[in-house]
Amino acid sequence: MLKPKTSRSAARPDTGGPSSRCARRSGLVAVIAVLTWVGCGFWNSVKPLPPGTHVTSLPARLAESQIDFINDDSYPGALLKRELEAVGRAEQTIVLDQCPLARELAEQLLLRKRQRPNITIMLVTDPRNEVYGGTPAQTLSSLERAGIIVARTRLERMRDSNPLYSSLWRLGVGWWSDPFDEVPGTVTMASSLRRRNFKADRRQLLVADDGAGGWTSIVMSAPTAAAAGMIAIANVGLEIRGHLARDIVTSELRIADWSTEDDRLPAAPPLESRGIGTVDARFLTEGAILAALHDVIAAAGNGDSIEVIARAIGDRGIVDAMLLAAARGAHLRILLDPVLPNTRAAAGELVHNAAGNVEVRWQSTGQTQARYALIRHRNDVWLDLGSANFTRRSLGDLNLEADIELHMPARATAARAATDHFAKAWSRAAAYSDHADESKEAYWRYRLTEATGLGMF
Repeated sequence: MLKPKTSRSAARPDTGGPSSRCARRSGLVAVIAVLTWVGCGFWNSVKPLPPGTHVTSLPARLAESQIDFINDDSYPGALLKRELEAVGRAEQTIVLDQCPLARELAEQLLLRKRQRPNITIMLVTDPRNEVYGGTPAQTLSSLERAGIIVARTRLERMRDSNPLYSSLWRLGVGWWSDPFDEVPGTVTMASSLRRRNFKADRRQLLVADDGAGGWTSIVMSAPTAAAAGMIAIANVGLEIRGHLARDIVTSELRIADWSTEDDRLPAAPPLESRGIGTVDARFLTEGAILAALHDVIAAAGNGDSIEVIARAIGDRGIVDAMLLAAARGAHLRILLDPVLPNTRAAAGELVHNAAGNVEVRWQSTGQTQARYALIRHRNDVWLDLGSANFTRRSLGDLNLEADIELHMPARATAARAATDHFAKAWSRAAAYSDHADESKEAYWRYRLTEATGLGMF
């Protein structure tokens, strides 16, 4: 019996036409692109931190007379005046990390370099375009021409605070976009795309020798120059004489080392003994600030008070620690800027869930510059003051931040000054109800943007 013939074309499996093969190739390319995007975002969210970041110095013992709490409320321009005086006394080394740099301070640096040609001056600064609040390019150029070291931080070496966007930027734009090639003072596509990475060097500090064998360190919550047209008010800072200078300068030197190829970097101050006094001080940066804040808030309970003044709040570790402290009986007073929706939502969560142990008030919109936490336990006060807001972007090892931690008796001059400053700011602040937002929509929008990094703060 003869078998029917089967045509060769019928026996061959159907592989589809050119359009089907093109669709499969396109699908494969899309999968590879998504995996590359996800992989880039993941790596740049967890990669090792560069040297000089996430610093926790050893405690230094200080006398009360070595510490000054300075605020511009009682004496406008007090912080800038202290900085100018510190520069004017220096004979060997001046190290700054600021953006923007006040015009008066830049002029004082130039004057001191002319007076002492052999002095070493190093400025570490955010490379952001001046149109977004950076130091004018002409100012930085004049400092460099005078022989001052200017290290513009290579912020792309930090982890990404906005990985969903930044991974696309790194793959498609970052490899050819250099902030130093952008036109200063002009909004371009490159500078606009770079800004959406939400990266910044927000450290505000100055260290200088005092001309007599000692050192002066000034750490502030905000620059002494207004950025992007903002009015800088309620700015506060700490001036510390003696200890901590070495730890601060060492951190800045390491940042300068991976940000510039300049071989004129100064030496760190000499190592000092722990000291004698009643105040323990530490220099903290980035994620180390979060760890210290979390530890001290977690220890607060019945009879303790927590007072916070900041522009923004939202970090989940801090919010959860505050709620637990309130549940243990601690009383919290939090003074915030209502301009940010996420801050209003986080404040609403704290007030709603704290059983009456959390009070929130609002400062003038867009003008909050003071940033510190003040925790009182019996006769002791713990103060954390510096550039960091209480948000994931500030405390998650994503941007450059610097704070000083002080543990001291409640009678100490710095403790009383910080307490008085908060009390005055609290008394003139607006009621919580003026800007309250406890809606579910605001809450979940805050949780999403805080978790993904899409929030600016």
